[in-house]
Amino acid sequence: MAVEDAMTVEVETAEPSTPVTDVAKTMAEMEIGSIVVTQNGKAVGIICERDMLDKVVAVNARPGELTAEDIMEKSLISTEPNAEVLDAIRLMVQNDIGHLPVVENGAIVGILTVQDVLKATPRILESLPAPERREKIAEQAPEENICEFCGEVKNSLVEYNGRWICEECRDFLTG
Repeated sequence: MAVEDAMTVEVETAEPSTPVTDVAKTMAEMEIGSIVVTQNGKAVGIICERDMLDKVVAVNARPGELTAEDIMEKSLISTEPNAEVLDAIRLMVQNDIGHLPVVENGAIVGILTVQDVLKATPRILESLPAPERREKIAEQAPEENICEFCGEVKNSLVEYNGRWICEECRDFLTG
């Protein structure tokens, strides 16, 4: 599954000279956890809630005197829309980030957040190949008793989107 299939397309941005108070207001009003800082149409940084806490609140800074450039994370970690979403998730975990800008030719085209990943989890899981262990289980049990989603042997299966899966997987997929 590609990043573009899970990302948020509408991304709030700010210029480096934007006052931090304006950034905070936008984040609160839009109910978002980050804003991408752009200059001349190119992503140059990101401000997350954690930056607000660490670089403004925790140090008792005066937000009215700070700009986006003062508190943004300048070493921008990003991905591309056609990248595999699992690779993007690994990148987020390895770098301990919850907001991953999606950039194409230097321009911001979306953002992948932890919330996006959670919403897309059923589709991500459905796109994965069956586990290798399914072959081993299949040798020991009849084919009709193997869940097509988790690959485990179950006493009963239910049909879900044309696949025979166990009730636990169905409950997981349907939330």
